[in-house]
Amino acid sequence: MLRNATRYWLLAGAVLFAYANAFFGVFQFDDYKVIVHARETHSWDAWAGSLGSGYRPLLKLTYLLNELLGAGASGFHLFNLLLHLGNVVLVYLLALQFGRRCGVPRDWSRAALFAALLFAVHPVHSEAVTYLSGRSASLMTLFYLSALWAYVRSQEPGQGGFRYLSLLLFMLAVSSKESAMLFPLALLVWEWACRTPWRIVVKRLWPYGLLFVIAALALLLHPKYWTLMSESVHLRSLHDSFLTQLYVTVAQIGKLVWPLALNIDPDYPVVHEIGAVLPQSLLLSALLMLAVRCRGTRPWLSLGLVWLVVHLLVLNTFFPRADIANERQLYWADWAMLCALAVEAECWLNRRAVLAMSGALLCVLAGLTLYRNTVYYSEVALWEDTVAKSPGKARAWNNLGFAYQLEGRGDDAVHAYCTAIRLDPAHVKAHNNLARLDGQCEPQAMN
Repeated sequence: MLRNATRYWLLAGAVLFAYANAFFGVFQFDDYKVIVHARETHSWDAWAGSLGSGYRPLLKLTYLLNELLGAGASGFHLFNLLLHLGNVVLVYLLALQFGRRCGVPRDWSRAALFAALLFAVHPVHSEAVTYLSGRSASLMTLFYLSALWAYVRSQEPGQGGFRYLSLLLFMLAVSSKESAMLFPLALLVWEWACRTPWRIVVKRLWPYGLLFVIAALALLLHPKYWTLMSESVHLRSLHDSFLTQLYVTVAQIGKLVWPLALNIDPDYPVVHEIGAVLPQSLLLSALLMLAVRCRGTRPWLSLGLVWLVVHLLVLNTFFPRADIANERQLYWADWAMLCALAVEAECWLNRRAVLAMSGALLCVLAGLTLYRNTVYYSEVALWEDTVAKSPGKARAWNNLGFAYQLEGRGDDAVHAYCTAIRLDPAHVKAHNNLARLDGQCEPQAMN
C-alpha cells in the first residue's frame, strides 16, 4: 500500500506530467477582455474601484496578483496549475470522506487515488486549466469542493467549527463565479446519496439556505449582476432552455466518456421541440432511475450520476448562456462520476487487473491532454482547431480571421471573414474586420 505522502506526490506528478506543455500557451480570446485589457487586473486602486460595479472580485484579485508578480502568461499558467492540483487533492479527500460516510466496508484509498488521478489528467479539463481565463471554473471549484469538504468534516465529533469555515468557503466560491450559488443543492445531493434522514438534513442545511438568500439578494442589488441575470433570463424561454440543456448535458457526458472532439466553441443548437431531444430525455431519465435504484447498494453511483446531471442541467436551464455550454462546466460536475467509475472498477476487477487498466487509461488520457494543450500555443492553432469542429459557427470563423490578421496573413483572414459573413450575413464584427482589411467577398461566397 502507498503511504499518504506518496499518494500526494503521485497526484502532483500526474498534474505536472499532463500539463507540462501548458506553459507554452499564450493569451487567447476572452483572456484579452478579462485580463490583458481589464483595468481592474492591473492596479489595486482599479480593482478596489470595481467592487461596486464589477463582478467576480476574487477571480479578478487573482489576476491582479499575477500581474503584479510578473512572469507574463507563464505566471498565469503556473497559478492555474496550482489551482488544478488543489482540486485534484480535494477530489481524493472527498472520495475518502464519501467512502466513510456511505458505510460500505471496503478500503477506499485505492479507488480514491484512481479517481483523483482520472480528474488530474482527463483532457476534458484542459479548457479550465490551460485556457487562462478558464480560471473562473477552476478557482470557483477549489472553494466549492473545499466548502463541501469542510461541511463533511463539521459532522465529525468535536469538529463543529468546520461549519463556519464551510460557509465562508461557500461565499468565496460565489465571489469567484456566481455559479457557486448551486452549493446548497449540491449538499442536498450529497446527503441524499448518504441516505441521511430528512430531519437531520434540514438541521444541517438551513444555514446554507439562509446564506443563499442573503447572497441572492446581494447579487440582485449589484448592478452588474442584475444586468447579467436580466439578460440571461430573457435570452431563451424556460421551455427552450430546458430542452436545449437536455441535449447539451448528454453531449457533455459524451465528451467525458469519449474526449476526442474537444472544442472551445462548440456549435450546439437551440432546441424548441421535445421530439428533437427524445433520445437524450430517455437516457437522462434512465440514468436518474439507476441512481435512485442504486442508492441503497451502490451509493457512489447515485452520487456520481445525480451530481453530474444536476451540475450540467439545472443552472443553465434557469440562467441560459449565450454560448449554451462549454467544457469548463464539466470541471465541477464530473469528479463524483469519476469516483464512481473508480469504485466500480475496484468492485468488478481484481487488483492486478485494476492496476493494469488504470495505468493504461491514465497514460492515454494524459497523452490526450498533452495534445489538447498544443492548440493553445497560438490563436491561429486554437481557432483552426475550432472551425474544423464547428464549421458552421460564424464567430469561430471571425476569430480565426482576426488571428490570421494579427499574423499578417491577409488573404487567409479575408477568406475566414467571408466565411463568417456567408454563415451569418448580420455578423457585424466580421463585416467591420473585413472592411479594415479593405477586402471584399466573392459574390458566390455571399449566397
